[in-house]
Amino acid sequence: MLDINRILFPTDFSAVAEDAFSHAAHLAMRYDAEVYVFNVVTPQEAHEMNPMEYLPLEEVEGRPGMFYMPAEGVDVKTPSEEEGRVRVTYGQIESVSPAHAIIEQAKSDEVDLIVMGTHGRRGFDRLLSGSVSEEVVREAPCPVFTVLAGDEPTAGPFVDHVLAPVDLSDQSHLVADHAAELAATYEARLTLMHVVEQAAYPTVYGVDPLAPDLPNVEARAREALEEVADRVRDRVDEVQTVITTGYAARDIVDYVEEGDVDLVVMATHGRTGLKRFVIGSVAEKVVRTAPCPVFTLRSFGRSLLLQPAGEGSEKAS
Repeated sequence: MLDINRILFPTDFSAVAEDAFSHAAHLAMRYDAEVYVFNVVTPQEAHEMNPMEYLPLEEVEGRPGMFYMPAEGVDVKTPSEEEGRVRVTYGQIESVSPAHAIIEQAKSDEVDLIVMGTHGRRGFDRLLSGSVSEEVVREAPCPVFTVLAGDEPTAGPFVDHVLAPVDLSDQSHLVADHAAELAATYEARLTLMHVVEQAAYPTVYGVDPLAPDLPNVEARAREALEEVADRVRDRVDEVQTVITTGYAARDIVDYVEEGDVDLVVMATHGRTGLKRFVIGSVAEKVVRTAPCPVFTLRSFGRSLLLQPAGEGSEKAS
């Protein structure tokens, strides 16, 4: 079971934001969580018409430019005909940096999860532009659920297949446990995936990269991945494992497209500065290019698990 009490939902009221809201509403109904609908306007946009103007927002004392409306019950119906009542809070802030505003709001409100749409492109004037979502994924203190804009609005939230790429580090169990709980939430099947990077054999395989004769790295990886899968099989109806050799971001997106994956769950190491630009972030590339929603959690960020990974978990009903 996941512990989700407060969901931050940044929105620019676009179609992709509406797609993302269906997932926010589903999770809010499933976990009895509150949804904080949050709009960021730039100084240039501050006086333009937007739906928040019709709400009785009041300025927050001590926070110039921040307007807020306390939670109230709202009847919600998702495109998939799921109905329920959700506690919704509304807020709006003026900021030159939408990503920074979202991250700071998540920190100050101790948000459990951010659910947001992304247009998957670079830009400086859109709340849900690709660059904004990538910065939020990289620096948010909590997990982030991103929904990429498609050619047409989706009738979500439909999730039948969850993919969890893991790197077989110590954090793989954390990813697998979150993926298993989300698969149980959506009553979906789960695939655990590991990509053996070409010409790179890190110590997670128990291999000395300087050894003259490298053992069967793929076999070692498969054995380690099966151990991770065994931890979560009591919580999900169907769990399978996949090993590929190639390049992580590319192979993950290829598998998403070929395997009819509806949700990717993966960790991000939150790299910043020169190291991120030299090495690149697999999670950010997947968020930007995968045609399905992506749930990311920082390796050492906030966990949504009610219990420590792998301890006393039972299959969700």
